[in-house]
Amino acid sequence: MLTDHRPHGDGLVGYGFIRELGGRGHDLEVAAGRVDLAGALPGSVRVHALGQDGPSRPAFMWRLRRLYERLARERPFDAVHQLTPVDVGVSLALPRDAPLVLGPYVPDWAPSGPGADREVGALALRVKRSLRRAQQARADAVLLSTAAAAGKLELNGSRRERVHELPLGVDAGFWRPAPSPAEGLDVLYLAGLEVRKGIHVLLDAWERLSPRIPEARLLLAGDGAERDAVLERLRSTERLARVELAGRLDREAARAAMQACAVFCLPSYGDPAPLAAVEAMACGRPVVATDASGLGKLVPDAGGIKVPQGDAGRLAEALAELLGDRDRREAMGASNRRAVEERYSWPRVVDRLEELYVGAASRRPGRGRP
Repeated sequence: MLTDHRPHGDGLVGYGFIRELGGRGHDLEVAAGRVDLAGALPGSVRVHALGQDGPSRPAFMWRLRRLYERLARERPFDAVHQLTPVDVGVSLALPRDAPLVLGPYVPDWAPSGPGADREVGALALRVKRSLRRAQQARADAVLLSTAAAAGKLELNGSRRERVHELPLGVDAGFWRPAPSPAEGLDVLYLAGLEVRKGIHVLLDAWERLSPRIPEARLLLAGDGAERDAVLERLRSTERLARVELAGRLDREAARAAMQACAVFCLPSYGDPAPLAAVEAMACGRPVVATDASGLGKLVPDAGGIKVPQGDAGRLAEALAELLGDRDRREAMGASNRRAVEERYSWPRVVDRLEELYVGAASRRPGRGRP
């Protein structure tokens, strides 16, 4: 799905790349399975929805091939870029007449805990790796969102020089610090109410923390399979009396919650690429998160505290440390905002992507700058 407003990570990331590239005057032909856009894209972008009815992957690839051939007759492509998710193999449907860029790949969930790839069948994993290997063998550039995604590489030897790190971007103009410092001691969790997101670990930690800092409040923003279980827990003990279940927030409300919180917390089991953590950083908030998979690489050491996954005791201590030290929170938040401006804002990300497009094109004889 390509979207600019729905809670769909791959779709939002794709939209960010497309909007920034289109805004720079690049002509883009965008193929997506489904499209749900609330706003308009730049005029140099044409979007082709190939699967509103949810076709199978082979059907999507067949439609993609037909679209490519029709458009290439109008004007040859300077580059083909398969964005996330990359492992689905759709670029294999296309001819090899244009430079191919893959990624950024995001890492898998951490190898322990809910959501890990060990829960996927052995045959499915072999198929996924075969598709990955075939795609990367054809690629002129392979992009990783963080170093944690290196486990997705199937390249070796001299082909490793085609691998580059390119972070996922964030709209640093929208996700920005509040005009005045946040008051109060609110901790914000903005994610699905899922076991693998660490929701119960956070509630365990809050039961330990709340008697020590009774004025602190935990805001849970999201929905998911564990909603009823979370509600039952909130009713079961006074130690969770200062926990508020806010439900799913729209974009404006999510930003307001980010700006108002004292600390953003995401204790997931090694989240591959949580956009909410980068959005919190852009809002100048300190982050308490688990030190695993992509999440552990996204949050800089100067911008938060990272704890082992599943460790409610250490999580409670980290939250208590920050809630008790306003100066430290503000210093971490300022550091996070700088990191976003220097590395994660869309202009910075796409500056680097343009360089990588040029490098990919230079690998093909007779091709110049795209």
